[in-house]
Amino acid sequence: MTIRPRSRLSLLRRMPPGIILPLRMPDAHHWIVRDDDSAPVGDVAVRLLRARLDTVWSELSSACAVLDAMAGVPSGNTEHVHQLRVATRRTLAAFDAFRTVIPAKRRSWFVKRLIRLRRVAGEARDLDVLTARLSLQESSAVRARQRLVSMLSKQRSRSRDPIRKLRESLLEDDWPGHVERLLERVAGRRRQPSFGRYARSRFKPLVEEFFAAADHKLRDADGMHALRVQGKKLRYGLEIFAAVLPAKHVAKCRQSLEQMQHTLGEFTDHSAAADRFARWARSADAGPSRDELTRLCRDEHSLANDARKSFSKWWSQDRRRSLRRRFQRVLKRRSA
Repeated sequence: MTIRPRSRLSLLRRMPPGIILPLRMPDAHHWIVRDDDSAPVGDVAVRLLRARLDTVWSELSSACAVLDAMAGVPSGNTEHVHQLRVATRRTLAAFDAFRTVIPAKRRSWFVKRLIRLRRVAGEARDLDVLTARLSLQESSAVRARQRLVSMLSKQRSRSRDPIRKLRESLLEDDWPGHVERLLERVAGRRRQPSFGRYARSRFKPLVEEFFAAADHKLRDADGMHALRVQGKKLRYGLEIFAAVLPAKHVAKCRQSLEQMQHTLGEFTDHSAAADRFARWARSADAGPSRDELTRLCRDEHSLANDARKSFSKWWSQDRRRSLRRRFQRVLKRRSA
């Protein structure tokens, strides 16, 4: 039986007790930087990095507090894990955007730990979503599906352990102290260009990298994944440098990138699920669930193929040209 995706609202309305996914997706406006064009870039970087690093720590602490209160069983609201991954991604984007004004060693210290945090939060989040999907999908093999949901629930519980351990490790490494020393070094740099001047020079390479990926033919999953990664980098950069770019064109570019990410996301989600089911079916602990896992893998491959065709049709040459023209206008014009 081919499994068709349901809308997010429908998913939430039918969610079984114990799995609560966020109804509201993160608001991109929350992450958009609004700062003075003439402000020293170091001042802007300090304010932005502090806000985003504080958000990461807050979501990490909240996620661990929820798990501790529930004796480590992730049967309550999973929103903090979701927001932790979002915040970590946006913070990594900030380190990339301001890489030339951040001391290399201090940037490397944070980037390594943020990547690790993004990875463990991402694994936990993916298991949350997959468990929710399997809990709602109809199947003639009811017992097999129940076994899978039970096994996934155990994996969800185990996926929280690395989050806790990483927080403990960051505390031992004096995360707050590292934050303060990082910001002091950034603020203390001499001969800083204005935020506006820095933003326009830094944003151009992001645009060029994106269209270099966009111009390649999308022959396989790796190519589509590479395009999605470059699209995210460009969208995050657009949010950071929005204040010094023409607002009218920024809004249209951001909407186009968000639409592209959503359309690409359908493919990557199903492709990742198919890969997970395939690995699980080959594992020793698949047991009596192996046949059901094989069926799920086949269904997800079919859905991924449908999504790939849909995206290829949508991502036409005319659409790419239109998006390129929009970004060219962004680069040519100064903000009002």
